[in-house]
Amino acid sequence: MKIVHCANFSESKKGSVYYAIDRKISNGLIRNNNFVYDFSYREIARNSTIFKSKKFGIKHVNNDLIETVKNIKPDLLLLGHSELILDETLIKIKKLFPKIKIAMWWVDWIFNLKNISSRLEILDHFFITTDPLELKQMNVKDDILQKCSYMPNFCDNSIDIFKAYESKNYDYDLLFIGRYDKYREPFIKFLQEAFGSVKLGLFGLEKTSIISGSKYLETIGSSKIGINYSRKNDISMYSSDRIIHLMANGVLVFSPKIPKLDKLFSQNEIVFFKDNQDFKEKIEYYLSHKKERIQIAKNGWEKAHSIFNEKVVSKNMIDKLFKKE
Repeated sequence: MKIVHCANFSESKKGSVYYAIDRKISNGLIRNNNFVYDFSYREIARNSTIFKSKKFGIKHVNNDLIETVKNIKPDLLLLGHSELILDETLIKIKKLFPKIKIAMWWVDWIFNLKNISSRLEILDHFFITTDPLELKQMNVKDDILQKCSYMPNFCDNSIDIFKAYESKNYDYDLLFIGRYDKYREPFIKFLQEAFGSVKLGLFGLEKTSIISGSKYLETIGSSKIGINYSRKNDISMYSSDRIIHLMANGVLVFSPKIPKLDKLFSQNEIVFFKDNQDFKEKIEYYLSHKKERIQIAKNGWEKAHSIFNEKVVSKNMIDKLFKKE
C-alpha cells in the first residue's frame, strides 16, 4: 500500500539521532513491501518562513500535508508526534478521501499528550508505548480506548548492529545515559556514590556529556551493563526507548520493576530491581558472574531482534489498522 508518514525525522540534526523511532517505522513499513513517503512536518514548517519558525509555519505545513495527500492518494496517513498538524486538517483529508486510514503513534510519556481526546475522535487507530489504560488519566472514554493499542519500543536490524555480550574489551562496566532532572537526581547521586570502584559511564547529565549519532550506539556496544531508568517508572508498560537501544545492542539491561513490563521481558532477558540496595547487590553479582551476565544479555538481544524488530512491529500496526488479525 501507499503510506504518507508525517513525523519529525530530525533532518536539521544531520543524522545525530538516526536511530529514532520515526525512521525505524518507515524502514519497517518499506521492508514489508509498502511505499512510504516521509513528510518531515517540522522541517517543512520551519523552512516555510524567513524567520525559520515552526510556529509561524503551521498554516503552511498543514496546507502542504493536504497537497501531499492529494498527490499521492495514500491508503494510510500515519502521524508521529504531530503537534503542528491541526485536527481540522485531518478532518478535511477524511472528507477528500473517505477511504483513507489515519493513525498516530506516540513514544513519549503520556503527560506530554495534549488535546488527545479530540484527536482520538478523528483517528482510526492510536499506537502508544504505554499501557493504553493509562489514557484514562487523560479523560479518554472507554469506547475510544478500543482503538488504542500498545506498541512496544522496537529495534531495527540495520541500525542496532552491536552485540556487546561478545566484546572482549569493555569501556564501561556500568552505563547510564539520561538527563539529570528532578526525577532521576536521587538515583544518579546514588550511582556516583555507590560505584566508585567500577568503570561507570554517565552521559547526558548536562549538555557537555550528551552523546549521539554513532558514538551513542558505539558506547552502548562497549558496555557490560546498561541502566534503563525513565523519569517515572510507575507508569504501566512505559519506558523510554533507551530500553531497546540497550537490549538490542547486546548489553545486560537493568530496569526498575515497571508495572506489566514483565509481560514483555522475562527474568532470563532483563534484570529487574526493586530499590537501590537490590540494584547494588545485583550489579555486584552480575559483574562477578560473567557467564550469567552474557547469557541474559544474549537472550535479551535475541528477543529484541526476533520479536521487537522493525518488520514485526510495523506489520502488527498495519494488521491492527486494517483488521488483518
